[in-house]
Amino acid sequence: MEEHAIRTDIFQYDKAFLAYKSCNNDHERLSRLNHTFLKQLQDLGLFYRQDQVTLVGDIGCGDGEATITYLNNIEFKGGLDIRAMDKLAQFAGTHQSSVKNATSEGEKGLANETFSKAKQSQVIPLKNYQVNFGDMLEVDVAHLLYTDEEIKESMNRFNLVYLSHSVYYARDQHKNGRYGVTNLLDSVATDLLADDGVAILFHAGLEFDTVTSISYYTRSLIHDIVPTEEECNRISVTHIISNSSRELGLTYFEIPYKFELYFSKDCKKYADVFKDPSRYHELQNDPAALQDLYKIIFIAHRSPDDLYTDHSSRGLNNLVDKVLDCIKRNDSITLSASMQVILSRKASDEFKQKIETAVKQCQNKFGD
Repeated sequence: MEEHAIRTDIFQYDKAFLAYKSCNNDHERLSRLNHTFLKQLQDLGLFYRQDQVTLVGDIGCGDGEATITYLNNIEFKGGLDIRAMDKLAQFAGTHQSSVKNATSEGEKGLANETFSKAKQSQVIPLKNYQVNFGDMLEVDVAHLLYTDEEIKESMNRFNLVYLSHSVYYARDQHKNGRYGVTNLLDSVATDLLADDGVAILFHAGLEFDTVTSISYYTRSLIHDIVPTEEECNRISVTHIISNSSRELGLTYFEIPYKFELYFSKDCKKYADVFKDPSRYHELQNDPAALQDLYKIIFIAHRSPDDLYTDHSSRGLNNLVDKVLDCIKRNDSITLSASMQVILSRKASDEFKQKIETAVKQCQNKFGD
């Protein structure tokens, strides 16, 4: 296959996601928001305890690079201990406790490599780390992030827990019979977080937002291009998190923010090519246009051939028109996301008030 060819018979998630990820500023925006929030917590004295390591959990850690970015330039005086997990072996390795058991770099996974380098370079004050392989719908996250000894002694140890774009994968039934998101959030607030612990979640949601609506409509997840309130509550991860938090009686805050998905300046001139998979070979010598196509395919989450044979309003022709219509003068599309914050069930009223103050300051700074 040619270097810049695209498969039309399957949805190439990896390539489509890479194009989407490399051409948006979501990570930059959420990193700034996270850093501002952590600075507020630092000013509250949360990380100044020299005699205590800050324990950080990362549920759905990926390659670990985001975790390092989130924790950079914050003064953790007692150092850091990171416990991470992911359900993909390429990130977490093939053993349930990859740090303890794995014997080769391939078995350990990319996250282990990332944390090992961070510990050596001390880009963050990392003292210890552990990367576990496991599915949040199969095993309780407490058993993936704690050692057996810690579970026997006492839980509620984590000062920070990150769930960055990972709750999407908990929207099914857990092995124990509970709804996955409810089970996950309950475990975070009940078993993981210390009394003064904070869980930080980053996710895009189904809002009355054009491109997100196009995506869900094209995938037949909503009835019309404009989602109903019922559909938002049932499908949107940000809505599911907020609703589940309320049902569980958790202390919950939300900071909406926006980010941009960028396209090439000549994107629109390829509209007819994008609509016809038999012409995709014409993009082989234009990597930027090919990336634009991958972004459109990522929005659809369907193969080009499947979209092409769909002559309804959910098909390729309408998809391309709708997406290109959303591109603004700066060659970008604005998307909506949220940073959501959950506290421990044991959080004091005083601590809740302090977090609420920090959240409001972030809302004032990042609200659009």
